[in-house]
Amino acid sequence: MAGRPPGPPPGTPYVAGLEFRPGIIPLRPLTLGDIYSAVTKAVRGNVAATIGLAVVTSLACLVPTTALGGWLGSLENGDFESTEVGVGLFAQYVPALGSFLSTIALTGFLAYVIGQAVLGRKVGIGETWDGTKRRLPALLGATLVTLVALVLVLLVLVGPGIALFVQADGFDGVALAVTLLGTLAAILLYVFLWVRLGFTTAVIVLENRGAFSAFARSWRLTSGRGFWRLLGIRFLTSLIVGFAGQIITLPIALGGVVLVLAAGAEEQLFMWQAILTGVASLVAGALTTPFTAGVDALLTVDARIRREGLDVQLIQASQQGGPAPWPSAARTR
Repeated sequence: MAGRPPGPPPGTPYVAGLEFRPGIIPLRPLTLGDIYSAVTKAVRGNVAATIGLAVVTSLACLVPTTALGGWLGSLENGDFESTEVGVGLFAQYVPALGSFLSTIALTGFLAYVIGQAVLGRKVGIGETWDGTKRRLPALLGATLVTLVALVLVLLVLVGPGIALFVQADGFDGVALAVTLLGTLAAILLYVFLWVRLGFTTAVIVLENRGAFSAFARSWRLTSGRGFWRLLGIRFLTSLIVGFAGQIITLPIALGGVVLVLAAGAEEQLFMWQAILTGVASLVAGALTTPFTAGVDALLTVDARIRREGLDVQLIQASQQGGPAPWPSAARTR
């Protein structure tokens, strides 16, 4: 296990404005440049625990779901009027389940890696797994609660407009207006909750909390005027990662389809599309998820620095004169 780099000499008093950097961030409120630079340093300095663990996790989740999707896709016989076409279309989305599960695990793993990197520690795959495996049920529970809440929001806000459309014989202006207003309200509410609950994963891992306690903690840390800053940073990060993901996945998907058609294997198109979706998700997830999860973890640390003076505790921990703000699996073995 690699040790932490030396901090300030023992007994050095904390001086406001003096920048200490025992790990990947300066111990002060962070700028956007600090956050992006620190995530890059964490990934480059912990390749095994970031990219390596992302590949392993993605393989574990995507190989079985991609195989299932490929098998379901192979049931489609090429007759697009066949009832099996529905199965073939569904098969393309089966790998998304594996991608979804791997993302849940990876966000927890990266929160742990970032937390240790802030303290100046490098961790491997083994320690990262030891430090997060007991938090995975809480991460999954929080994700499921979020999904259920999202479905309920859609039913309440968008459902009435869709119901009016179903009942109408032809074009219904009232149904259209209700649907549009409900959709707009659902989008705004989703964005609001996306920011206010954005620290949930990092809190579950770094503060050892349950799902509902983490929701409440994230809500408190994201209140006030800082909401708009968090919204801007998370939105910008999503744009960057989304664009990078498309650059990675689009050539894989298009190139694969072209090869299938050129080989005259149209009857196996759905099968190969499912397989290509799984491969593209694996590559994109391994390369982009560490960055997104790292940004969210550092935003959580930054919020605690700004609101709770976490930088003082981190300075004391770096001088080995106080407890670390989150546990290390290596110290509990």
